[in-house]
Amino acid sequence: METPETRGVISGLILAGGKAERLGGEKALRLLRGKSLIERVYERLSAQVGGLAVAEGPSPLAWRSELAHLDDGPFSGKGPLAGIRAGLAWAKKEGGEWLVTAPCDVPFLPCDLVERLRTAGKGTCPVVVRLDGRDQNLLALWHVSHFETLDRLLHAGRQAVWEALKDLDAVPLDVPGEEADAFLNVNDAAAWAKADAYLDRPPCK
Repeated sequence: METPETRGVISGLILAGGKAERLGGEKALRLLRGKSLIERVYERLSAQVGGLAVAEGPSPLAWRSELAHLDDGPFSGKGPLAGIRAGLAWAKKEGGEWLVTAPCDVPFLPCDLVERLRTAGKGTCPVVVRLDGRDQNLLALWHVSHFETLDRLLHAGRQAVWEALKDLDAVPLDVPGEEADAFLNVNDAAAWAKADAYLDRPPCK
């Protein structure tokens, strides 16, 4: 079980650089019954990590200025892998050893997700959530040493997160189908309507 001491070496990163065209843009700050999606993710994830940052991509995000807001550096506009690279550099600078990543549109994450990812780990290999046989590539645990691999891939024009996970021999955290609601990805109108029905779920304590 995670303790305050072990949690301190694990940092968190919310990925909020997507364009969200299917929801009309600015997905991170879109209100779900009065509270933004990214705020709901923050409530779930912040209780599980020692520090938390947001990867905002090329567009600054007006949200929680007390947090570190990371851009993609030399890889602006190159997608979430660039954001994860920036997050790993930030985590290492802050004294962290691991970085848990989550997109800004998964508002019902399990309150024990970080503990489960860490427990499933093998050495310094990444751990990625696998739901019904499909990897959820942005829900993963990365070691700060993975920065070099991500940097190399991006310089080579390889931007896919799944490729990075494959190259680093990622270990899956298999999640049973009955937990699918907790990993709902709110990326279109149908998922938005479904999310509204789940709002009675309590935040992490």
